[in-house]
Amino acid sequence: MKTKFYLSALALFAGLHLCSAQEQKTTSLSDATKVVYAMNDAKKLDGVYSVMKDDDKVLLRGVYKDNTRTGNWYAFNDNGKVFLRYNYDLNKLVYLDTLSINRLSVNVDTTDPTAKEKASIPVPIASIDQYISLLGTELKRMILKENRNADGTLDVDLTTNIDKKGKANYEATYFADGLKVVKRLVIAEKGFDIDWIPSSYNGQNYASTFTVKARIDFTQKPGIKQRFIWVY
Repeated sequence: MKTKFYLSALALFAGLHLCSAQEQKTTSLSDATKVVYAMNDAKKLDGVYSVMKDDDKVLLRGVYKDNTRTGNWYAFNDNGKVFLRYNYDLNKLVYLDTLSINRLSVNVDTTDPTAKEKASIPVPIASIDQYISLLGTELKRMILKENRNADGTLDVDLTTNIDKKGKANYEATYFADGLKVVKRLVIAEKGFDIDWIPSSYNGQNYASTFTVKARIDFTQKPGIKQRFIWVY
């Protein structure tokens, strides 16, 4: 019931803002998803902002006002269920899919045992499916640039290092021919960036790492779109 309520309210909210948008645009991201957004006369983001798959499945939706995120933002898993709801006006995480989060590996960078145990985890304002898709696409591009004949599947750790201010750096770790390989990933998407809520405890933010295990399929099959699979 809660998910249905969120979606209904979101759809109504989106409709109202689209009506008042000055100019609506669409841009494509590297993983073949698309961003649909509105700009005002001052060429600033203003109105409903959505990240969608090519089948018009919504992955992320919220509202901008003069280039600033406002109100509730929703991230959706590939199955259509809400992954999180974050309210920018309140700076508050309202809802989080704990089932998905429990599949992750998180480490808070502190020697304080209490803070390490009780600090909130860092959270991306994006679903884990979208996180894997964007980072996986970048890693796959880098590997194919080095070896066009890459084939089969590759198990990889996709890791984000988040500082106290929420600034993120991405990397991928995997083994090739028995050797550990670490590659820095750069998410340089025009019109999109993953916003991060840093780890915190008792009013203090902490640097942290956020890791998801995934599997990348290099098998090229005509008519089959690339998929990046969670490894639990």
